[in-house]
Amino acid sequence: MTSIAEPLPDVAGEIEWTMAQSDEPPPMAGVVATLLEQADRALAELAELGLGELNAESTELLAVGAERLRRTAEATAVAVAGHIDQTQPFRAAGFFNTAAYLKHRVQLSGPEAYQRVQMARQSTVLDRWVAGLEAGLIGTAQFRLMARIAANTRLAPADLTMGSEELWCDALDCSYGEFERRALTWEALADPVGALAKDERATTLRSASLSPLACGGWALQGRLDDIGGAEFNEIFAHFTDVEWRNDWREAVDRLGESGSTGTGITAQDLRRSQAQRRCDALVAMARAAAANGSGAAAEPTVNFLIDHDTAQSVALGEPVDPDRYRDVVSRTSTGVPVHPRRIVNCAMWAHVRRVVFDAESAVIDLGRRSRLFTGPSREAVMLLEEECAWVGCDRPTAWCDADHSLSWRAHGCTVPRNGGPLCRTHNIVKEQGYRVQRSPDGRWHTFSPAGDEIL
Repeated sequence: MTSIAEPLPDVAGEIEWTMAQSDEPPPMAGVVATLLEQADRALAELAELGLGELNAESTELLAVGAERLRRTAEATAVAVAGHIDQTQPFRAAGFFNTAAYLKHRVQLSGPEAYQRVQMARQSTVLDRWVAGLEAGLIGTAQFRLMARIAANTRLAPADLTMGSEELWCDALDCSYGEFERRALTWEALADPVGALAKDERATTLRSASLSPLACGGWALQGRLDDIGGAEFNEIFAHFTDVEWRNDWREAVDRLGESGSTGTGITAQDLRRSQAQRRCDALVAMARAAAANGSGAAAEPTVNFLIDHDTAQSVALGEPVDPDRYRDVVSRTSTGVPVHPRRIVNCAMWAHVRRVVFDAESAVIDLGRRSRLFTGPSREAVMLLEEECAWVGCDRPTAWCDADHSLSWRAHGCTVPRNGGPLCRTHNIVKEQGYRVQRSPDGRWHTFSPAGDEIL
């Protein structure tokens, strides 16, 4: 048996074809081996390129091209898995199903084999997605997610076809993170029974445990429901930030503002790693709770965002139209999805603030009276974003500053519609002639000093 880690067999040599039912290799075996050998040779030549000699243009060309080849190869692997699943040649060898055969013959992990079979079985209802994967237009992760959604037996074929059309455009235009959020939102709206069951299951399965380790120390494990997790995350982030600021002040006192590198304090100058600070923050949370009875030392606000139409539908007990999935907002300000019914119920909680908005709302307008976004104006800028507005940057809003799209020096107003989150690094880079601005459809665009958009 030839392992995938070994070189492909020579065309003239003996070709072992384990799927054959007879002792003689099928007529197509030589053709398949020849094509595989050609592809293997071409990929080997690409791998032997001197990457250090490539300029920016050729590097990008290689990165995009290599990914396109990977997607095409994945589409072929899915098609082969579908053929195996239909013909089931593995039965004679004692394998019970396609996934078991792929785990053994192609050395896939259990989850990989299951996902590949699922992708193959849903290819008939996702024919456009199959073609997109073959052409390298969409990624494997996008197709895998859609196959998982298509396998949901509670979704009607007509609903899936309609939703798939819209989601296809999203897969082409959006980053994977945004596409995933939209796809899961659509699924939750198209399958309200499953979405509610998922929410109730998360609530039922919440747990926490703390146990000593034989090697020393303690192991903390837990699982929180959506609301409890969102609240815990805000409090935890507050205490973690306090620990980071303590380390920063200590480093400044020890090394001065310039730091050990002479260009400022860096992460290497801090006495603790981020993981250690998170651990110490957790202990500080427990100490604060014990000292104050209710843990009132920190009072962060958990912002739950829900659009007006969704809130009204839930309040009236009506289903939310899945066709509105692009406009539906039902999450925390940090991007964690929360079931709309949970958010509406939270409106009655004294310690949770409810934020309801529509696409045209402006929370506050300070005009030219203030240069910096502070208080309510800063919250208005940051509430509706999850990440740094700079193209390709996925640093969460909690790590960002509220920055002017049209700068203050260019007479930009300190109003939410002229603001957006930028992480510290990109806030500094922006001063070198770059521009970050939001288009009327709400998307952020980054432009180089020469005026060209960075895609």
